Amino acid sequence: MIGKVKVNQSFGAMCAYVLQEKAPGKGAEVLAAHGVRTDSAAHMAADFDAVRAMRPGLGKAVLHVALAFPVEEKEKLTNEVMGRIAQDYLKGLRIDPENTQWAVVRHQDKTHPHMHLVVNRVDLDGQTVSDQFIRSRSVDVCKGIEQDYGLIVADQVGHRQAREIGPTPKQQQATTPKEQQSADWSRARQEIGRALSYTAG
Repeated sequence: MIGKVKVNQSFGAMCAYVLQEKAPGKGAEVLAAHGVRTDSAAHMAADFDAVRAMRPGLGKAVLHVALAFPVEEKEKLTNEVMGRIAQDYLKGLRIDPENTQWAVVRHQDKTHPHMHLVVNRVDLDGQTVSDQFIRSRSVDVCKGIEQDYGLIVADQVGHRQAREIGPTPKQQQATTPKEQQSADWSRARQEIGRALSYTAG
């Protein structure tokens, strides 16, 4: 499981991207949401922005996380399971899913199962959700979810690809188990992350 984290400014652009109203071929499907309407990108963005207004000085209030999994996990990852994973991911980041607006949308346009999580960095009490060290925290949370759900571990994907396709320079240069694990994880992130390309700002 790989998480790609971005902090952005525009809920309008982000909601339009994840719901893909103008590109139905992406197969965008809302799996779960809290505190926002999901019938249209305009309504969803308006609901996010209404709460964001409690912190007008917070420029980048949009937390966007794209979560992707190895293609081998496709059967296991039903919409229900992916919705639960998204909420467990939030809790792992110490974001209260009951006191924060969020929506999780699955896209079907890639071979890898993947979903997009949009979170308001202003919670329902008007407090700012911290993004400090959020990328490193995300890595730890993803590893915990892999273990909890019995998912294929990301660095195992990278190790397998090294055997089947050939190692990356970083994998070739690794001399300790820790360096090897890091190199394998980086390889998996690069490969799986191709399912996570997005353009919303």
